[in-house]
Parts: sequence; structure tokens; C-alpha cells
Amino acid sequence: MLSLIRFAVMLQKLYPFWYDGPRIREKQEQSFRALLAHAAQHSPFYRRRLAGLDLKTCSLSELPILTKSDMMANYDDLVTDRRLKKADLSAFVDDKRNLGKLYINTYGVSHTSGSQGQPALIVQDREALNLVFAVQFARGAKLKRRFLPHLGRLIKPARMAVLTIAPGFYPSAAAFAYMPKFISPGFKVLHLTVSEPMAKNIRKLEDFRPDYITGYASALEAFGREEAEGRMRLRKLGCLKQITNVAEPMPDEAAERLEDVFGVHVTDEYAMGECLVLSSGCFTGRGAHVNADLAILEVVDEQNRPVPPGIEGRKVLLTNLYNHVQPIIRYEVDDRITMSDVPCACGSPFPRIAKISGRSKDLLWIEESGIRREVPYYVFLAPLHHVLDLAEHQIVQTGPRSFVIRAVPLAGKHLSTDHIRRLVMEHVRSEGLENTIDISIEIVPDIPRGPSGKVSRVKNEYALMVH
Repeated sequence: MLSLIRFAVMLQKLYPFWYDGPRIREKQEQSFRALLAHAAQHSPFYRRRLAGLDLKTCSLSELPILTKSDMMANYDDLVTDRRLKKADLSAFVDDKRNLGKLYINTYGVSHTSGSQGQPALIVQDREALNLVFAVQFARGAKLKRRFLPHLGRLIKPARMAVLTIAPGFYPSAAAFAYMPKFISPGFKVLHLTVSEPMAKNIRKLEDFRPDYITGYASALEAFGREEAEGRMRLRKLGCLKQITNVAEPMPDEAAERLEDVFGVHVTDEYAMGECLVLSSGCFTGRGAHVNADLAILEVVDEQNRPVPPGIEGRKVLLTNLYNHVQPIIRYEVDDRITMSDVPCACGSPFPRIAKISGRSKDLLWIEESGIRREVPYYVFLAPLHHVLDLAEHQIVQTGPRSFVIRAVPLAGKHLSTDHIRRLVMEHVRSEGLENTIDISIEIVPDIPRGPSGKVSRVKNEYALMVH
């Protein structure tokens, strides 16, 4: 009962009704200073790293940048609980039977996929784990009243279907393994894995009748095709209220198609295993709102200089304000983000992410006279929208001007390489790139998913070779 009361208090504090710009900045500053003080006192790594700084007045930009390799190489000294050792935690997550168990009866453990290189171990205490669900309740869906807006869930539980990989220690899957038992009466979860047969998942979805669906963009689009072709009937059932895209960038056109098919809004949430509550999707438009009371997100260029709103950055620096056992301060992530340069039309006081473009390492480019020029993904994506029997695709750069388009047909359908090539080349010519790009088309039965279950829509294999 005490845990439930604490959770209710946490929820009430998180409701966006109480926030405005000054209040958000004040809370962020208080949490930032508390994080620095705790890290300097309890982490040998940060004690050395922050030495000489006045932690009560120093600016964020004065602090050194933390890379994943730094964090993992110094893990035992970085964490603030001296009982935590990287070797022991690695052994813990290697045993799948430990999923959902608290390490030393205190901490939830997960690991990132390693899509940016080596995997990272993430440790959080119970309060941080509960926060994941509290933020989802308080900011993940529209609320119509200020006090106890979820009281009705005791009578009619919210039903969420989650489309990810099979349960494991990946953050998006592990989070639900640590879902507090005391909220289960008001929150039912159906976990679907992308590896299961589509027909089986459709039956489960229709029987479950979800209010909310959250999942990877590729999985959501696959279900959207099933609904559009009449093999699924969620819209007819009238249960669905919202779809949330996580973990993969989703083009606006794809989100709009899903909205047309299902008749509900598609929100975007930008997060990572190192900070699962980084943002909450906007209820009225594209993009997401940074939970700036819980994290600091810096959008920077290649030299770590701040990039102004409206301009795409080359990476981000994350400071997690709520995880004190594993302080993550100015943590470098190779994501390309554009912050909005105008307030969000929905009225939210939180900073708005206008666009999530993906990883900088997956940028496509060509070389002309020794000068590198970026080739936007839409050059290939826009014409593929007209390939109606296309189930999935992947754009792979294999040389300084060579690109492969891998195309997966819908079940029982046939794709023509000539037709795809003609559509793509027409668009390439309209962009003035026909003399600088060589394209080959591959029709494949499927596109392998990465270790976290995501489909990489864009891969620059050539960039890996030249570096």
C-alpha cells in the first residue's frame, strides 16, 4: 500500500498541468545540482572528473563529455554503489532467468543493443524504474482533469499492446519486466514479439482490444498494412485511442498513413536505454516533448558546439537527472535531432523535438571532386511510397556513389526491379543527382533485424570501411 501511495504522489507531481517554462527550468536546475553533488561524493570516477569545479555554480558546458567507452571502461568507479561491479552485472544479464528480478534486491538491470558499438549496462533503482511508468501515465496520454485523472482505471484498466522483440534485457523490453505489481489492476499489457507469425499477433491484438499500441516503426507499419488490406479490424472494433512510435525514426508520411488507416493519432517518443523517459509524444502534432525536468538534452554539432533550434544537429549530449546510482552526465549519442524553433501548437511548455532523423553514422553521402555531399534519405524514400506491394525496405550505401535498395514484397505479391529502378531514378533526376549516384535493386524475402529487434532502414557500410 505504501508503494502505491508513493507512486500516486509521483504521478501527481508529474502531471503537466502544474508546469510552465520558469518552473521547468527551476526544477531542472535543482535536479542538476543534486546530481552533481551526489556523483562527486559517491563516484570515484566523477570525483576525479569534477575536481576543481564549483558544482553549485558551474555551467553545463564546463563539464567534460562522457562517451560510452568511457562509461564502460570505468564502470566500477562510475557507479555510486560500491557493491556494483561490471563483471557481476554482466553475468546477471547473461542468465535470462534473472529478467524481472532485482539485482541484490535493489536494482533493475538492462543493456543496450550495441548498435552504436559496444553495449552499455544500465542500472536503476526501484524509484527510477517506477518513474518510467509514472511518466507514461502522466504524460503519455491525454488527461482531462487535474486530480486523480486515472482513478477510473481501477474500474476499466488501460490496455496497452507493446510490439518489440522477445522479452530480454534490452531496455524497451526489460522495462515491462520490472513493471510494479501494484499498478497491474489499472494497467494491462500485451507483449507481442515481431518474430511471431503475423496472423497469430493479429488474433492476439483483436482479442486483447488495446487502447494503446506502442512499438517500433517497422512493426507498426507492418500492422498498418494488415489493417489496410482487411486482414485486421482494430478500427472496426473501436477500441484504439493512440499509437506510439518508439526506438526508430518514422517519416511523417508513414505516420499519416497509419493515422488514416487506424483513425487515431500517432505520437513519437524519443528515448534511449540510458534515459527511457527522455521525451513524451505530442498529442496533436508530430514530434515529442523533452521531459526537461527529468533530463537535459543538448543538440550539438561535430565539435560539440550547441546547434540552434530549427537546425539539425550531428549528435546529442544527454544528462539523466534522475538516475543517481549510475550518473550519466553529458553522455554522447550519435543521433541527429532538430529542436523546434517555435512553441508547440499544443500549448505544452516543454521543449519540442521537431524531427528525429536517426544516427549520424547512417548518413548517406556522395563524393564530388573530393567534397562530400549529403544525400537525404527522402531521395530514395519518396519514390518507394509509390511501390504499393512493398512490405519493407532498406537503403545501403556500399561505395562513394553506390547504393543498394533492398525491397521485401508483401505476402503473395511480386516486385519488379525495373519498376522500382524507374521510380527511384525519376526522383534522383529531379534532384539533379542522376550523374552522381549508381543504384542497384535487390528483391529479398526479409531484412534481418538488429540485435534489439529493429530494422535499419538506412545503413552506410561504405562509411564503416573508410573509417
